[in-house]
Amino acid sequence: MTQLKDSYEVVVIGGGAAGLNGALMLARSRRSVAVIDAGRPRNAPADAVHGLFAREGTPRPSCSPVAGRRCAATGAR
Repeated sequence: MTQLKDSYEVVVIGGGAAGLNGALMLARSRRSVAVIDAGRPRNAPADAVHGLFAREGTPRPSCSPVAGRRCAATGAR
């Protein structure tokens, strides 16, 4: 588990496609961001991610690790 700082400008609840995309955009805008996620996706029955720019039709399990690495690279925790 990652140790959190005392404060963040933004805390995103949920590390799904929308949450990680929001965290990525905020981190790129130099905001301090933390993503809180239980690791149990609510959309587990879905076979793919839809409506996410540049990732349409990507199988759900392969999308989150990619987005997570991109967020971490910009400083989101």
